[in-house]
Amino acid sequence: MDEERERKLASLRNRVRSQLKSDNPSDDGESIGLLEKATSKISQNSEDEVPETDEESLTISLSRIEQEFQRFASSNKENENLRNFAAFCILAGAILGLLSGLMQLTGNPAELVENSQFFATDDEVDVSGIVLFEDGSEFDGMVIEIFDINSGKNYGTQVTGEDGFFVFKDIPQRPMRMEFSEEGFTSVHVIFIPDKATLHYITMHQGDDLTELGNINESELNQVVLVGTIVGIFSVLFALLGIHAYFEVKRAKHYRRTLYFAGLSMFSRGLIIVGPALTLIGMGFLTLAKFQFADQNLE
Repeated sequence: MDEERERKLASLRNRVRSQLKSDNPSDDGESIGLLEKATSKISQNSEDEVPETDEESLTISLSRIEQEFQRFASSNKENENLRNFAAFCILAGAILGLLSGLMQLTGNPAELVENSQFFATDDEVDVSGIVLFEDGSEFDGMVIEIFDINSGKNYGTQVTGEDGFFVFKDIPQRPMRMEFSEEGFTSVHVIFIPDKATLHYITMHQGDDLTELGNINESELNQVVLVGTIVGIFSVLFALLGIHAYFEVKRAKHYRRTLYFAGLSMFSRGLIIVGPALTLIGMGFLTLAKFQFADQNLE
């Protein structure tokens, strides 16, 4: 921008001098005065015509920040405190990841289910329910039997009363099959795990078929334990990479390899985000100490 303005001013001076010489070659003082006025006017117009925009101001600010950063990096490239601070951040992130992985491995979901009041189960419970006709009236005299699905053991027989109600006492909380059968009605088999909070409602329909109700979903506790264990193992392994990166920083021999180890250690997920954030900060300071590494300082 300054070069363009200077070029215009020089061109204008030459044109003014040529014009004044051709009009009045003897009046040097007046020529000089006119030349100065014209130069001043064109300079003022140039400044007014090219205002500094917000984008240019932002570019200048970013350029200054970049220059300051480069100056700081250049003046501190031999400062070992930067490398030590980077090593500390990477080590802190790795330790948090190691602790998270160990907590994942030592946590026992089975104990949680066993000891929690929310998941607490009783050894034996009462199983009860009501049997109805299709029209909603109580079914009196329905014969009901209950069996252990795994062993086939019969835990007794009950007959509904006038209110259609039945109850089995002290039934173990294991997979059970409850059978409802009456001549002239469709037999009903109910598969369930006894729960004292459940009241079974069974509606009998005329016919000679068999209807099976309910199902038992296999517990996903084993899958939860397996997934948790795998996650814990990988967290510990990635954390160990972070500890190795710490020693690599202290040795200051291989810059890129150190960065790779530090980057992989972020997958240890120390306290979800705290550990990776510390590791990332350490990697940032490590770039400032780049030339302290033997494979980067080959001069």
